[in-house]
Amino acid sequence: MQQTKYLVVGKGHIGLATAACLSNQGHTVYLFSRRSSIVAQTRTIHSIGSVSPGSYLVAACSNNIYELAALNGGKLPLNVLICCRGQDIEPYAKILAEYVNPQMNVLVFCASRFAGRVFCKVLQRLGIAKEQLPAVADVNNPPFISRGNTEDQIRISTLTNKFFVAAQNRSMTNRIVTAYQAVFSNLWAAASVLEINLNKVNDIIHFPLLLVSLARWESGEDYNLYDHLGSRTVGLIDHLDRDRIAVGEALGVLNLIDIKSHYQIAYGTTGSSLYEHIQQVGAYSSTTLCNPHHRYLVEDLPYGCFPLQVLARLAGVETPFLDSCITIGNKFLDIPLEWNADFLELDRQKLVELATS
Repeated sequence: MQQTKYLVVGKGHIGLATAACLSNQGHTVYLFSRRSSIVAQTRTIHSIGSVSPGSYLVAACSNNIYELAALNGGKLPLNVLICCRGQDIEPYAKILAEYVNPQMNVLVFCASRFAGRVFCKVLQRLGIAKEQLPAVADVNNPPFISRGNTEDQIRISTLTNKFFVAAQNRSMTNRIVTAYQAVFSNLWAAASVLEINLNKVNDIIHFPLLLVSLARWESGEDYNLYDHLGSRTVGLIDHLDRDRIAVGEALGVLNLIDIKSHYQIAYGTTGSSLYEHIQQVGAYSSTTLCNPHHRYLVEDLPYGCFPLQVLARLAGVETPFLDSCITIGNKFLDIPLEWNADFLELDRQKLVELATS
């Protein structure tokens, strides 16, 4: 395999796993983090999970994007993988704006809905013309389940059987697939940007689990949301998923993956009930909450559930359970919900375009 250069942006568990995966395949990896890192000193990422165990070198790790560009002739690699939360998309777009060009292929590993759209919107507001934008693709879920142990250690529990991508148009989607399928054989093209963003389900899975344990979360307890998971709690996930599917149907996106099928396609689970599928994801046994800023609330509510509600309002469909989740969750989160229709520059006509792009 020909060696290729990659820039991984974000040093959370997905960023570390992505960098280790690319390095394991012999590629040159630059790792950017907005905060200082042990990896910057040792250039080593330790992978201790069942997938790709070992220690892997990166060419450089820095919290200075200019330093990384200088190592590559004053430019950034053409293949950029952004691994972050929804609240980090805008800052990263501003950091990378000076270096983006139309030849870049940007893959956005972010659970938030419309993260790729926000990335492009920020670039355009900084003066980059639409025709000068890189190909920017959202994914419905990452290519693996991972968990960070320390700043330089990652546990990759399992690979996803399939994950799907979609960029601004079909041509750019095909370009992204061509650029990344050699390193992610489980990557597939989705039909449209709208389909991808409706098929993101982290918030659908996570928020009901958090909702039934808010007292434990508020106390700062370190606990696993999946421990003693019961059928009624799984039923809440199913109710929220029904709202998501209803939004898709109202917008004419009829081939959405329901939550049970998501587990079957992504992880190869089997069974007649959603409860059975969830029980078969072994990586959930190490999923713990231990702080009030956990992404299950601070990302999944404002950047997952809320944009879904925005789509529901534009579609004119009622989503009673989704609305209840947002109302209750926002009392605990107490931050402004900024990704509204105006911010995302969405209206019914734009949604039609996104469904056919």
